[in-house]
Amino acid sequence: MMSRFMAIMVVILSASGCTTGVDTSLSTGSLKPQAPTLIADVAPEYAAAYLPQAAGGIEAVRQSSKPDQVFQTVLYPNPGYAAGENSLSVSIAPPSSGRSYYQAPTRREIVAEMRTALPDVAMAIAAAPGQNQQGAFGYAIGRSAGGDACIFAWQIVEDISRSGQTGWSKLARSRYAAKIRLRYCHPEMSEAGLVSLMSGLRLREVSATTIEMLHFAEGSGASSRQGYASSPVEERPAAKPVTVVARSVKKPVVAKGESRTTNASRVLMPGELQAVTEAQPGKSAAVSRTQTSAVTKTRSAVVPLPGDL
Repeated sequence: MMSRFMAIMVVILSASGCTTGVDTSLSTGSLKPQAPTLIADVAPEYAAAYLPQAAGGIEAVRQSSKPDQVFQTVLYPNPGYAAGENSLSVSIAPPSSGRSYYQAPTRREIVAEMRTALPDVAMAIAAAPGQNQQGAFGYAIGRSAGGDACIFAWQIVEDISRSGQTGWSKLARSRYAAKIRLRYCHPEMSEAGLVSLMSGLRLREVSATTIEMLHFAEGSGASSRQGYASSPVEERPAAKPVTVVARSVKKPVVAKGESRTTNASRVLMPGELQAVTEAQPGKSAAVSRTQTSAVTKTRSAVVPLPGDL
């Protein structure tokens, strides 16, 4: 009896365990769909960072964003023949977004980035860091197979928020950090000239309002780079108007002294009836042009009146 009771309890407990268990693979409520990041063209005046004039004018700005983050790639002219683009990459986000926004990259991470940005170029990392308005930066110098001198620089700015705030406004303000990468090659620049590009870097002060402005700029951007912007739509020539040529209808030849007649008889108008009544017997009635303005030019056989029968 006891063994039977224990068997029944085991069956009940196993059944309750099956009903109360949660299979996370079958639960779709925990899955959060995420749309792919889109890259938009932004007007050059919305660039988050600038190189000095020696780098040339900004050709284009590519931007993608998230609710509280902005990623930009600012493109500059490439006068040499080295593969790739001269670009200044800027990633802006709160410092809490990840370690890369408040901690310097490792040597292994920088080597991997340089191999992607400058393949087949032997780069040498400088022992001493450089300095610009934002603080210290690291860089490496190399030369491509075509003879172009190249620089790859990196920098982290822990706070690029609007300065000049004090008291409660300083404590309540949103903080943003910036992660910067520079890839630039030039056939004639020296090492000092390349380093001066990073030394002259200027970064935009960022606040929550600035982030909203940059998000808005994604819908109103325009690329100034020739060949990078979307190809202009080829305008089709306007369709030529169709000329309708009316076919000339040959008029029947009427012998002299004959009147034009149709196969069907025509009922006379009131004005014509009066003219026929007044006409002499045996002679055709003459109808004036003014009385027959609404009558066609084709004459038909005259229908006699009842008094003439």
